[in-house]
Amino acid sequence: MHCQNLSKILLIPLCLLLVAGCEKQDSQLTVPGFLVWDRVELINEAREPIVERPAKEGDVLKAGDLILTLDDRRATATLNKAVATRDQLAANLQELIKGSREEEIEQARQNVAKSKSRLKLAGLELKRIEKLRVKNLVSREDLDKAQAEFDIDKAQLEYDQANLSKLVSGTREEQIEQVRHQLEAAEAEVELVKINLQRLQIRAPSAGVLDSLPFQIGEQPQTGSVVAVMLVGKQPYARVHVPEQIRAWVKPGTLADVKVDGVDQVFKARVRSISQSADFTPYYALTKDDRSRLSYLAKIDLLAPEARELSAGVPVNVIFRHDKTDSTTE
Repeated sequence: MHCQNLSKILLIPLCLLLVAGCEKQDSQLTVPGFLVWDRVELINEAREPIVERPAKEGDVLKAGDLILTLDDRRATATLNKAVATRDQLAANLQELIKGSREEEIEQARQNVAKSKSRLKLAGLELKRIEKLRVKNLVSREDLDKAQAEFDIDKAQLEYDQANLSKLVSGTREEQIEQVRHQLEAAEAEVELVKINLQRLQIRAPSAGVLDSLPFQIGEQPQTGSVVAVMLVGKQPYARVHVPEQIRAWVKPGTLADVKVDGVDQVFKARVRSISQSADFTPYYALTKDDRSRLSYLAKIDLLAPEARELSAGVPVNVIFRHDKTDSTTE
């Protein structure tokens, strides 16, 4: 009995030490990870061969710097065709808006006058043939021929009169509007082809380092393939998986220390973001043991400017400190 009481007395300090150890672990926990840069993959949108590579891997680029040039002969020909179609429609529209020239109207009047004269002569000839037919001095075929010539001259007069009326009245608004819409579509086609032509030049979307150029001059990348990879951003950041045990108090703005392998300096850092969902979620009920295996992806920004010299892929240890949060992010 005495031994049992003595055991209980000895266990009390031991439990206190364990609790103190747990509190220390909770307030300062080291999480392993590695450094990464934000990556931008540039996609090929046209299946054309590469004709120029003015940049090389490792170059520091500014936004808009040329990286690759693809063959633009096909796109240039398409652009020239689209421009010609647009210009033709523009000329047609101007012609419709201005209407017929006075010379065209005068010519139409002369055509009407000529048709009237021909019709008058054809009418006289038809009457003459009809009288001779009554006397049986001409054949039935001669009468049919005279009638056909009269009908032809009459139809020609009607056509010339309609054409004169159209020229005098001018173009209908519906016709002008139809050509105007055709011109707008042609202008849009020209702009689209220009955009496609510009995309044959692969340029840096922002400042950064050219990390990879997987294709050489003369190769023809498939549409949708990655033709260049850039590392962008001011400097690399730490990518770690935060254990479930400290997820409750690690949030954007939480301060941390980052130790980089091979570097003596300890970098001050701040949590940029942390995922809301765990990387591991079992399909069965989350027991205490199950929860201990959950982790949450976090991005940690290094605050020192000299961190820009660090390379991606280097292992790091991130030390989170409980109750230390940058107030500027609240």
